[in-house]
Parts: sequence; C-alpha cells; structure tokens
Amino acid sequence: ALETSAECGSLALFSGADLLGEVHLDEGERHAASLLVCLERLLGARGLALDAVDRIALAIGPGSFTGLRIGLATALGLAFGTDRLLVPVPTLAALATQGPSVGLIAPLLDARRSEVYAGLYRSDGSALVADSCGSIGEFLSRLPPDEPVALLGSGVSSHRAEISARLGARAVFLPPESGRLRAASVGRLALRLAAAGASVAPELVELRYLRRAEAEAKRLALHPGSEPIP
Repeated sequence: ALETSAECGSLALFSGADLLGEVHLDEGERHAASLLVCLERLLGARGLALDAVDRIALAIGPGSFTGLRIGLATALGLAFGTDRLLVPVPTLAALATQGPSVGLIAPLLDARRSEVYAGLYRSDGSALVADSCGSIGEFLSRLPPDEPVALLGSGVSSHRAEISARLGARAVFLPPESGRLRAASVGRLALRLAAAGASVAPELVELRYLRRAEAEAKRLALHPGSEPIP
C-alpha cells in the first residue's frame, strides 16, 4: 500500500488482512527511490522477494499533485511487465477510516488558497457526499443540521475557529495524529474495495485531483482559449 498524497509518505505491506510492516518517510523523502528502498526493507524483513507482491493499493487523492504523481509512477513501475493489479483508494475515504467507529466523519485536507479538500463519510469509508474542493464555509453549509461531526486532517487547524462558530458543540475535533494518513489505512480500505471488485489494470488508474494544479490554472487564466493539459 502506497500513500504519497500528504507531506510525508508511507508504505505498508500486507499478507491478506495481516499488516506485516509499515514505514513512514521523512519530509522530503517522498520520492520513488525512497519508496522502493522502503519496500525492499519491508520485504527483506519478512524474507520475501518482490515477486511475492501480487497487488498494489494506491492513495489516488486529493492531495499533493507532485506526491500523487510520484505514487502513481511508483505503482506503475512495480506493475510494469507483470500481472499485478492496482486498487485505487480515495485519500479522504482512507483518512475517514482513522476516525471514530460511529457517526459522521469529515476528513479535511489543506488545499492552500484558503480552501480545503473535504468529504463526509461513515467510519467504513463510505461517502455520504462527493469529495470537494472549496472554502470551509461552503463545505460546512452542506452538512446535516443535527448530527455531531468528527473532524480530522491537515485542513482542520487553520479553520478551527470558523468550524466551532458554525457547528458549536456538534464539532468533535480529533487529535492531530489521527489526521495523518497512514499507508496501513490505505491498505485496509483497499482490501474491502478489492473484495467488492475495485482492482483494475494499472493503465486504468486515474488520480483524483479535484482541481487543476496552480501552474495550470494560471496558464489557462492567461490563455483562456488554450486546451487544458490532461
């Protein structure tokens, strides 16, 4: 399982539902070479070779544009020339599984430009509204009016005052450590998704950006008649 959508990536190794190991990368180490070194270490610690890996779970975003592309490139490299399938895992859905086991969970990631990547989930990772990118006010206005909501992720702290003002006692702020997405959470959700038929050929994986990169947005603003870059 690969997680590269946040500032610091991680990688986890599973045998069925059993977590065999997990490695967290330091900030600045989130690149393909580090991921491959971590994978070799995890496999070596269990006396396994790369041939033992038959499926790859990948956090597909939203999140860091560069990080997401690094994760996908790594997954594609590991799958090239093999029969390995990939399991695309929405980042916010995986983050929601790190919340409480009951109730509504709102994973929020800092999207910069005073915006958040936001979703509303149950604890099993099932989405109640479509993931979105926008202001915190826009997201809060779409929440059910009565139920408490547990909030976690990098987008919470900078908007805590507005969340408290809008939700009052309904807002349940989870500890910061629970808002750091783990590759283990990506892998566990991938197991459920794979059981439901979500495994795909590597070339069919699409990253979930939710908005264009800043450079692309500026290019289109300057040249409105140009074609967007896929």
